[in-house]
Amino acid sequence: MLKRGIAVVLVLVCTAACTMWKKPGSGWSGATGGEQIEKLFWDDVKAKDFKSLERHVAETFAGTGPGGAQTRQTFLSELQGYQLTSVSLADCATQLNGADLMITCIARREGSAPGLRAAATLSVWQQLKKGWVMVAHSESPLAAGGM
Repeated sequence: MLKRGIAVVLVLVCTAACTMWKKPGSGWSGATGGEQIEKLFWDDVKAKDFKSLERHVAETFAGTGPGGAQTRQTFLSELQGYQLTSVSLADCATQLNGADLMITCIARREGSAPGLRAAATLSVWQQLKKGWVMVAHSESPLAAGGM
């Protein structure tokens, strides 16, 4: 009888322990890796979710692209012009430097937009109380036949 009571208590404790920790968040709230953050960003561009994009691009954003230096507004305007049908990332590497998460990838974006082609990208993200925010982004188009 005592053994049975102990077994029941152990089962109850184990069951309760499984519910003590909440599930990890999904989407932006659960993003922890660099490639995952970049994918979420480009998924928002593809879905034309500009409210989300504006929340995830810092007010002090700095960038460069084929057209030269970019402010936050010119970067967001460029993204709004994209008509993406697919985005794939390859060869992503992530480095953590204090509060900054630096991510390099090869981004292949398909669809229609001026100058849209495969590019080597560098994004710098910071995790703030309100979530991940891109503070810098740079792109270098790959030569034809490049990755």
